Amino acid sequence: MRESKAVTKSARVPNLWIFEDQLSPVIAERAAASEMRVFMVESRRAFAAWPFHKRRLTFLVAAMRHFAEDLRTAGHKVDYFPLRETNYLDSISAIRAQVKATGSNLFFVTRPSEHHTQAWLDTLPTLLGIEIRYFDNDLFLTNRTDFADWFGRQRKPVMEMFYRRARITHGLLMDDDRPVGGKWNLDAANRKPARSVPRPLPAVPGFAPDAITLAAMRDVERHFPTHPGSTAGFDLPVTRVDARRALDDFLAYRLPSFGPNEDAMLAGEATLFHSVLSPLINAGLLAPLDIARAAEREFSEGRAPLNSVEGFIRQIVGWREYVYGIYWTLMPDYRTRNARQSTRSLPDWFWNGDIDLNCLRHAIGGVVERGYAHHIQRLMIICNFATLVGLRPQEVNDWFYAMFIDAHDWVVTPNVVGMGMNSDAPPGESEGTIATKPYVSSAAYINRMSDYCTDCRYDPSSRTGDDACPFNFLYWTFLKHFGPAYSKNPRMTMMLKNADRIDADEMNEMLQQRKRFIRLTVDGRAYAS
Repeated sequence: MRESKAVTKSARVPNLWIFEDQLSPVIAERAAASEMRVFMVESRRAFAAWPFHKRRLTFLVAAMRHFAEDLRTAGHKVDYFPLRETNYLDSISAIRAQVKATGSNLFFVTRPSEHHTQAWLDTLPTLLGIEIRYFDNDLFLTNRTDFADWFGRQRKPVMEMFYRRARITHGLLMDDDRPVGGKWNLDAANRKPARSVPRPLPAVPGFAPDAITLAAMRDVERHFPTHPGSTAGFDLPVTRVDARRALDDFLAYRLPSFGPNEDAMLAGEATLFHSVLSPLINAGLLAPLDIARAAEREFSEGRAPLNSVEGFIRQIVGWREYVYGIYWTLMPDYRTRNARQSTRSLPDWFWNGDIDLNCLRHAIGGVVERGYAHHIQRLMIICNFATLVGLRPQEVNDWFYAMFIDAHDWVVTPNVVGMGMNSDAPPGESEGTIATKPYVSSAAYINRMSDYCTDCRYDPSSRTGDDACPFNFLYWTFLKHFGPAYSKNPRMTMMLKNADRIDADEMNEMLQQRKRFIRLTVDGRAYAS
């Protein structure tokens, strides 16, 4: 059954359609201001279109249901179509039922964050005989048109210049027209190795599921039994109140040490000092500018150092907004870019973490278990490996989109195709749009920034032999093969010089090891852990 009674056809009240990533009071206020009915759909067909992690689906469904309940409590009229409804499968059938019940074919929509959703919405007026009117998407600080104008004026539209512009616009960490502390970017102070991580590590708060969340967990398990992951142990915040509690906990206990330790990786520690706020922001439960100002207060009131606060604010108002602008400026072709023409398919073990490289087992296994890995695990373990072995960027992108609790196409695609795999060079160009060089490394970086190598069967100091870490021979042979394409890139000069110094016999041996490793471990034939 529908979860609220329909009005009579004579009322013809417009509908405010709210999506699962628009759970913001800013959007809900539009219903009150215009006396619209709120319309929300848990689309079984959409949730089944990708192998979405059960933890991701549970988060979205539980957050949607709590948001709808909060709206009802505040006096809004809400028509809600849940997964357990048997008379519809998707948003199209729900819209037809809504129009039939209410007599209103007018839907107001906040412009979606994902390009494919907008393209789909554009087909609905003709298909269903409805009218759709749009509000601008103000869940981001960046106006799409303004970003496209800025992008078009730049010789090289790098994030750093966009970030400085955002700091000035919003007055964040500014001393008149200068950055507080004299520097815009303190990233150089935020690269401490794993051995420097202070102990004990602060616990990340869990939020026991209430009746609404427990019902969401049951529904996800029932309707998507073959999807990866499990709902067992689900304890994410799914309400605005709990989202704020999660933010306050991060500010008090993890932000002070976040900056210098943000690149570190430790076995058995999924979060370290990271915020784990991205799913809450991306769903609309927290507002980016509110978070940035809250972090700024921690610095101004002496509770967190500048390098930690600046690093966090750079992620929120810099990187997050930048990739959103890149996405909307360059889609839809951006998602198809593949600068090195990589064609290798995603190995099956990406879906279960069954790989004998300790770093990959921890990073991918954590995603399989929790739907989460922090940004260095994503960039310097998973995407590093994918780049070195030549996985097709779109397959890696699809995996990220399906498996992470904070995944939306606008954030995944620039981070994977662009930053992570450096595959977003426009046709005919050699330099990527987002990153000026590929973020690849040998085992030396992984060994310095993590403790993964300690218990691994491979030797991070060896480039050849049975115990040689695959990241070593993959890295040096990658540079050997693609070196000419990067020969004019000043950021690659030292790396390429080091590759050229390797003895020809050793390079040939590494090339043979690369072929064997890819045949057995990546292409999936006869692999045994």
